[in-house]
Amino acid sequence: METDEDGSLSSFQNVYRSLLFLVLLYLAGDVLCGKFLRIVPSLVGQIFCGVVFGPSVLNLVSTEFSTLGEMGLVLLICQAGLEMDFETLKKVGPRGGVMAIVGSILPMSLGFILSYKVLNLELKSAIAAGCSFGPTSAGIAMNVLEQCGVLKSQLGQLIVAIAIVDDIFALVVLSQLRALTSSKNGESVNVTDIVIPIVSAILWLVVGGVVALYVMPTVFEKLYQLERRYFEEVKDNVKHDGEEEGDNDQDDSPSLKENVETSVIDPQSTDSLNNATTSDDSLQCSSALCHVVILLFALLPATHYSQASSLCGAFLAGLSACQDPHASRAYNQQLAIIIQWLMRIFFGATIAFQIPIQLFNNSTVIGNGFLLSLSLLGKVMTGPLLTPVIATDGRRWDGQHLRDCAIVGLSMAGEAEFAFLLAGFGLSEGLLSQEIYASVVFAILLSTVMSPVLLRTTLAVFPEKKNCNSNSRHSNVDGRSTSVIITEHNAELNLSQYDEDLP
Repeated sequence: METDEDGSLSSFQNVYRSLLFLVLLYLAGDVLCGKFLRIVPSLVGQIFCGVVFGPSVLNLVSTEFSTLGEMGLVLLICQAGLEMDFETLKKVGPRGGVMAIVGSILPMSLGFILSYKVLNLELKSAIAAGCSFGPTSAGIAMNVLEQCGVLKSQLGQLIVAIAIVDDIFALVVLSQLRALTSSKNGESVNVTDIVIPIVSAILWLVVGGVVALYVMPTVFEKLYQLERRYFEEVKDNVKHDGEEEGDNDQDDSPSLKENVETSVIDPQSTDSLNNATTSDDSLQCSSALCHVVILLFALLPATHYSQASSLCGAFLAGLSACQDPHASRAYNQQLAIIIQWLMRIFFGATIAFQIPIQLFNNSTVIGNGFLLSLSLLGKVMTGPLLTPVIATDGRRWDGQHLRDCAIVGLSMAGEAEFAFLLAGFGLSEGLLSQEIYASVVFAILLSTVMSPVLLRTTLAVFPEKKNCNSNSRHSNVDGRSTSVIITEHNAELNLSQYDEDLP
């Protein structure tokens, strides 16, 4: 095996294995699961591939891939904010916040009871184990909903709102666990460590949301007008300089009268008007994209260092431009393919590399894992308890409403990145033993695999009725949807669906 002088793998080995890993991610997810198995979401194949190639089994690729996956999740959350419908969000936003909090407290309570009463763990260990079942994976839910064409519906946007609030709530829970470890180690508990994350989360959600929806659109419009005026001045200056150079060759130039006659007679003059319109539209798209990117880079550290979730900053950056169709169109045109690949890496590396497969060789660990997975019933229960009637002519508990309840519950039951983070924190701080940690991770892994499979099955067996409300605000470009399509197979299905709606 080729190695450098320090004994590390050569750059060729790293490049070759990384390329092979990316190709196998595509084959396992998009080809095997997307084309052949179909009912199994592509993320399941990607997670399996990542487990095999990752540090738990073959250890063939760098763990730096996990960072790329996190980048993909940030871009996806920002894209979700861009595609939120303003009127729909006003309806589902507050309910989504309530459902996220209830959907976190119920499984955490069940996990605590099972850990404390059945597994006989100590109080603090039981709290740490229960907290691991609170977060919802935004990446898993949005991946499946996008593939099935549900993400931009009112139900899909309700689930997006739930996932965003849920991630912020997970960060609040993590801060409380830190306070718990401080008291465990004999240190005094700082009140600010408990209060600041809660206050920060509320302020970013409420104040940040209001500013994004009601203030930022006006700011973006004024910025665009200033930018447009600046570019017009630049064009005029360039044109003026060109006219001065042309005056030196006046004898060789046609007269003004000839120019006017030519411009009137020449049919190509209409093309110049079309080009001007296209140029203005292109400028507006570029300007909108720049505004979103700048705001994204500003809000990510702002939310992170204020002890809220950086994903909240990504969502607010997109939400600020959700009323401008140029922003969504430009964002998807420039970043669609990039987000597709980064999300493959997110499931194949960011999630898969955290799975300690070598610890699953103990029957006690597996048995306790199945037991703890019952905590996720709290997530599923949130669907029938709080899901509103969305169909225009629907009634509570009719067939369509039961379908919506199942979709919400199964979407919330998928756990991944933040759940692994909370479990890992409990292990590193001594709140969880190695065996209990493995059981908790096994239960999380079950939800990571089973939730998207059951969700995909529900959407396939019980498709949405045509008379249900759906979000059709977003424009199409050349007959194509501007949403990010995760797999090529499902992209073709979505494009054909939108093409049929065109006049």
